[in-house]
Amino acid sequence: MGAEKLNYMIRGTPLIKFQSADRIEQLRQGHLYAKTLSYYRQCEKETGDVDIGDEFEAMLHVNQGQMINKKTGEAVTLDDSLISTSSSDDFVFCMFGIYPSLDSFEFSDKQKERMLSFGDTALLILDSDAFINRVLRVATALGYEYHFEAVQYFDPQVDYANIWISLMRGMWNIAFWKRESYRYQQEGRFVFTPNKSGADHIDLDIGNISDISEVIPSARVIKAIVNRKR
Repeated sequence: MGAEKLNYMIRGTPLIKFQSADRIEQLRQGHLYAKTLSYYRQCEKETGDVDIGDEFEAMLHVNQGQMINKKTGEAVTLDDSLISTSSSDDFVFCMFGIYPSLDSFEFSDKQKERMLSFGDTALLILDSDAFINRVLRVATALGYEYHFEAVQYFDPQVDYANIWISLMRGMWNIAFWKRESYRYQQEGRFVFTPNKSGADHIDLDIGNISDISEVIPSARVIKAIVNRKR
């Protein structure tokens, strides 16, 4: 079947959440449920799920390098190693994002195949700025530092200086780097830090968002054409 043109006017970056129908309804009613980064790491380790799970979450990957033990002065060789970071307990909420610089977008064959594994229902955000501001307002009131950015993807066989540079802004930036194999997810992420309670999730009440969202079957969304209005 060919592409389908959905007739919705979207303000800002198109954001889409793929999930089960009941979870989408909860989100539309205002319940934004965010798990810790360590949860997704454990998900791959325990179930082998490489769509939702990712054993690299909140871990700094080093392809080749050395680390100096401050106490002994001994150099430790790092070869395809993962280093834990202080951001493991940060909360994260993920959505599919369509890059605003694109004049036109269609889901790739890989995306059509893989995105349906996240759920049969999609929530399309019609005004991303309004949505982000509602999340920001609640997160700030609850004392969380809040970040929203597009995920960047890297080849784990190459050490990227840009990853280390980004961490100078804050260790939370580790959440915005994922392996190249996850590029099909095109994630826009919300990160909430710190997790002072040690809880495994948060449920933010951002208020009903029916006015800025639309519920659509996932099977229709992945066939859609998105065109930027000039």
